[in-house]
Order: sequence, then structure tokens, then C-alpha cells
Amino acid sequence: MSEADSKRAFYRQGSWMVIATFVSGLLMFAVHIFGGWMRPEEYGLFVTLLQILNLMMIPALGLQTVFAQQTAAAIEPQQRYDLAMSTQKMLLICLCVWGAILLLILLKQEAILELLKIEKPTALYVTLLLGLPQLWLPVLLGILQGKQNFAWLGGAAIVNGLGRFVAVGIIVTLLSGQAAGATTGVLIGLTTACLLAGWHGRQTWLGQSGASRGNFNAKAWMARVVPLTLGMGAGLFMLSADMIAARAILPEVDSGPYGAAGMIGRGLVAFTAPLAAVMFPKLVREAAEAKSGVLGQTFLSTTILGVLAGIGCSLAAWLLPDIVDHFSVLASKKKTLTDIASLIPYFIWSMLPLALGNVFVAALLAQERYRAVPWLVAIAIVYGLTLVWLTKTASAPTTLESWKGFWHTTDAIPPSPRTIILTLGGFNLAFLGTAAALARRYASSPESR
Repeated sequence: MSEADSKRAFYRQGSWMVIATFVSGLLMFAVHIFGGWMRPEEYGLFVTLLQILNLMMIPALGLQTVFAQQTAAAIEPQQRYDLAMSTQKMLLICLCVWGAILLLILLKQEAILELLKIEKPTALYVTLLLGLPQLWLPVLLGILQGKQNFAWLGGAAIVNGLGRFVAVGIIVTLLSGQAAGATTGVLIGLTTACLLAGWHGRQTWLGQSGASRGNFNAKAWMARVVPLTLGMGAGLFMLSADMIAARAILPEVDSGPYGAAGMIGRGLVAFTAPLAAVMFPKLVREAAEAKSGVLGQTFLSTTILGVLAGIGCSLAAWLLPDIVDHFSVLASKKKTLTDIASLIPYFIWSMLPLALGNVFVAALLAQERYRAVPWLVAIAIVYGLTLVWLTKTASAPTTLESWKGFWHTTDAIPPSPRTIILTLGGFNLAFLGTAAALARRYASSPESR
């Protein structure tokens, strides 16, 4: 292939992946439109279960990157056999991890149902079923990425979003489904994407007749996967854990507005993430000693994009109550929309430091500065313990109205929605500061790996 053809192929594939990622993300985000057909407490539960699903994915976070690297490098027959064996073993390990999570949650089922205020366990059971395809999908997508099968790599992403959107829409709007029905829709989309990715990569992990002669070095795999998993997992925990605490602390009816506002804040992180994704391979290719402006450019671009998005969302939240007054069809939802709008600015500006921190985390992982990972994990652990403490101090009031005097009293009161969000913002600032300091410290020290 000539250089010109190679460039055209690169831009064609890159453009397709940008489009596929955008469409998939848009469809997944659009699912929350159907929250208007759900009771506030059920929508709050649905958002909470989605965040639990995110946390269940942490054990598999590093797998797509590692499998993409090994698949791309599998040229010789023995390398292909090793890849097939590694894929089968890692899928089995994911199955065992899922089984352990399943057993643990079922053993603590009553306590979890009480904590999350779940009356019927069906929604929890569906979420547990979601865990297996959620763990398997990164492995299968990594194979497609390594094979440079971008058509179906992007196709699987779109199918995941489209399947989720259509299934949730039908179940919620036409069949009057609530949290359990909505999570079933998510299961349909995710399972379809998993089957599609597995089918188009089947020759890699099922079609190798010599797979039994392949080698799987568990120690070497763990050495590659664990740092990536912990590094990315710390950020994902910061992104998701607050919703679980909010569901436990707040009245059921108020978890809906909190969850809706939270999705806007989490959307900001997802909206800016592609910039760090573009930076990652560029830094991987660079020599450890080479000076580059890629990190600075990415951080500046993410800052500008995040601030503009934050200003736009804050203005929209400020104008929303007035907009509702001009549409009679929204009159019945005015209180809910006003509650959501009041929390959006807090969420947006509390999530922005996490979006910026993820840029530095991506840089550290791309350059294999794994000694930084324990510091990031430590912040996530302290944040988790703080949420546990807030949960234990809560004695749930009846509605958001009971928080009106929050800033004007010295009496001991349960944590308010704003308290939970500002706690998130404070720890995200600490996460950003720590990641930035570590990236600067390890910028040119190969021994820090």
C-alpha cells in the first residue's frame, strides 16, 4: 500500500471511529429521555444500577488495550496460538470474577436491597446478569481493534447504543416498564454488541487449530493488566460512586432528580474523554526521553472544551425554569425539572476536575509510569470511605424541600444533595492535583515505571 493510500485509509478509519463513538455515546445518553416515563424513584434506581454496572466493569478495564496490543503483534503461528489461548483463559477468568461478584452480592442481598431502597429484586438480578457481557466485551473489542477491523469495532459500539436505546424505549414507553425493564433493555443492547464482536473476531480465539499449543503466562498478563485496571478504575470509581451513596442517603423520590443532574455531569467527562484517547497512542510511541507538547495541548484543549460545556450547561440550567413556563406540556414536570436544574451547575463544575485529571492519568499509563497508580487508588479509597461515612450519618428526610435551611443552620442534619456533590468535587480536585503532580514528577524518569 502506498503512503497516500495508507493516509487515506487512516483518515477513513479514524473518521468512522469518531462517528461510531459519537453516535454510540449519543444513543446511550438519549436513553435517559425515557426517564420522563418512569417514576422519579424508579429512574433514580435505574441510574444507580447503571453506576453499579460501571463499577463491576473495573476488573476488565485494562483488557481492551492489552488485547489490542497482543492481537496486532500476533504474526507468527505460535503468537496466534498464544493469543487464542490467552483469550480463552481471560474469558474464563472474567467468568470466575463475575461468579465471585454474583455470589458476594447474593449473600448480601437483603442488606443491598435495603440500602438502595429496592422493593423488588428483579432490577438487581438483571444488573448482575449484565456484569458478564460487560466484563467480556473489552476482550472481544480489543481483538477487533488489534485486527484493525474498525468496521465492526465501530459497528459493535453503535449496536450497543442503538440496541439499548430501542429496547429501553419500547419497554418503558410501550410496556410501562420501570427500573427492571430499563435495565433489561441495557442487557439486550450490551449482549447484542458482545455477540457481534465475538462473532467477527471468532477466527482469532476459536478458529486456531493449534490453540492447545499456545502459552498463557498468567504472571506476565497480570503485570500488564493490573496497573492499567487500577489506574483507570480509580477514575471510574470517582465518576460513579456518588450515585450509590446518594441513593442510600436521599429519599427515593429525590434520587431521580439527583441521577438526572448527575448524568449531565458524567456526560461532561465522557464528552471530553476522546481527546485523552487520541493522546494515548501518541505518547506510547514516543521515547521516554523525548519532550513533547502533546500532553500540554491535550490538557489545554480539554480545559477549553470542558469550560465551554460547563458554561453552556450552567446557563441552560439557569434558563430551564423559565423555559418550562412557556410550554404547558411541561407544567406537570416543573418541580422535577427545577430540582434537576438546581443541581446541574454543582455537578458540572465538580466533574470538570475529573475530566482534566483523566488526561494526566492517561499520560501516566501510556508512558507506563505505574508507580503513580497507588496514589490515585488511595484517593479513590479515601473518597469511598468518606461516602460510607456520609451514608452512615444519614437519616433520610422526606423531600428536597427539607434541605432549604441547609446553609443557615448549625444543627446536625443529614447530608444534602449539594453536600454529596461538593464532596465529589473536592475529591476530584485532589485527584486532578495529584495526577498533575505525578505526571510532572515522572515526566522524564524511566526508572519510575
